[in-house]
Amino acid sequence: MADSITIPPSIPPAMEVAPPAAELTADSQSRPRNRGPPLNQIYALPAPIRTFPLPSFYPSNPISLFHLVYTWMKQVLSPPPAEPSIIHTGIWDPDSRSVHITDPTAVRAFWEQGFYGKGNLSRSEPNWLKREQIRRGAVEGDVSEQRTALRREERRQVKWERARTEQEALERTRREEAELAVTVAPVLSKAPLLSKAPVGPLEQLALPNCAAQSTAPSPRENIVARETSVIFKAPVGPLELLALPNSAGEIQPPLTATVLPESLAPELITAVADVVEASLDIAPVATTLIPGSKHALEMPDAAEAQPPKRRKSVRFSATVESTTFLHHDPPSPDRSVVVARCKGAAVKQDDKASAPPVSSRINSPPKVTAVIENKEHLQLSAEEAFFLAYGIGALSILDPDTKMPIPREKLLGLFRSHSYFPPRQELQPSDPFLVHYAVYHHFRSLGWVPRHGIKFGVDWMLYTRGPVFDHAEFGLIVMPSYSHSWWKENGIEAPRKSWHWLHGVNRVLSHVLKSLVLVYVDVPPPHIFDAAMAAGGVSAALKEYKVREFMVRRWSSNRNR
Repeated sequence: MADSITIPPSIPPAMEVAPPAAELTADSQSRPRNRGPPLNQIYALPAPIRTFPLPSFYPSNPISLFHLVYTWMKQVLSPPPAEPSIIHTGIWDPDSRSVHITDPTAVRAFWEQGFYGKGNLSRSEPNWLKREQIRRGAVEGDVSEQRTALRREERRQVKWERARTEQEALERTRREEAELAVTVAPVLSKAPLLSKAPVGPLEQLALPNCAAQSTAPSPRENIVARETSVIFKAPVGPLELLALPNSAGEIQPPLTATVLPESLAPELITAVADVVEASLDIAPVATTLIPGSKHALEMPDAAEAQPPKRRKSVRFSATVESTTFLHHDPPSPDRSVVVARCKGAAVKQDDKASAPPVSSRINSPPKVTAVIENKEHLQLSAEEAFFLAYGIGALSILDPDTKMPIPREKLLGLFRSHSYFPPRQELQPSDPFLVHYAVYHHFRSLGWVPRHGIKFGVDWMLYTRGPVFDHAEFGLIVMPSYSHSWWKENGIEAPRKSWHWLHGVNRVLSHVLKSLVLVYVDVPPPHIFDAAMAAGGVSAALKEYKVREFMVRRWSSNRNR
């Protein structure tokens, strides 16, 4: 199918090597993909704990009352185990200011039960080991990164096909206009000219009873000549410039035969010819022996010389050996699974019966049975780690030096000090960790899945269920607010943002179909925060932070009347 498509000569070379999108999508749609169990079953738990709620009671259904009483009596007589039943461990890393989870069971548990953290060798989901096994051919399947790359490749093919169609339509329109100009030119030449008042010096000189006769063509002749003339494109490359007339590139320097001693073998003479061609930067020529010239090299004539091409010569040993790569040669085949599927779709049906597909002959990795070591770990941010350790209790963070669990009060001070760079010892209620954790805890408690949003220039991205199910709908920017009178008396104000900054962030999020939410956090003064910490600990201190949300939308006079 790819051989029957005609590419216009004006299309860039980069487009000519790309196959159409129909071949890619046909092969990808025909091949069934084994995705495993459904996503709702894998990510059934929204948190790394299990809950045992009582069934609902419906007054219109008396049987629901018996079901409710039976479940309640069962939990009273045989209570379920305390949750969290499994407490995982992590190690605090002060260099990256994060908590590292190395246990594979804990990594999958935190990701599948709440989407906590990210893989240090992956974009989001920690699946480096599976990607490596697929790349080496140990297992079959695909991962999210490969599916994303396949979708991007399909979109690129669709854009290439659209550009090719537009280019063909443009060339067809130009040919129709040229044919129309040739057809209309004789009619315009025979049509009577309407006399118009002279408006220029040449027209005034062309009037009758004038001593000077102008040789300039009339305006209608200019129009006909311009429409019937051949349109030449301006030269844009070095080869086009050399092909212009009166160019010094057309003059070929005289080539003389080089006489070599008879002791040299013909194979060495052929290799020397390759070196000479590479040094002269000319096209490859056939090397033969001139009779009676003692192994002389036959050089091409000026009329048979090819246009110069860019060449690259690589030598691998002391003897004269070279491997030449031309500029127009195709690149080496990629070893990725995505390109293998793309190239496998271009194989003809009749070739498939006689030869194996391209993906199995070239791009399929060899089967290996060696055990692959998992070099990836889960990386939790300070807010995520503190929520799992304090809010849920499913994580125990160890000290990197003593390998002992860090208490919650000391862990809070550790995260607060490392929220600055370099770490500080003098802490305030307005520490970045406390302000951001108040927002993180607030939205996690409401059932949202907040994740870092540095990719889109915001502090947090809000997912309804998680990155596996849908895209983030909102982008959060945390704004500390000092509304208490103590802050004003001490001359402390919130950092001010400009309208240019706000419009820039809003425009970025609107391009990716997300809404901007400004989250204001009322920071308590130091004496209130310290009193709450002394009275009720971390829980009482966090209650002093108030969270307010404001959604920002672009106002348009045409749409919002």
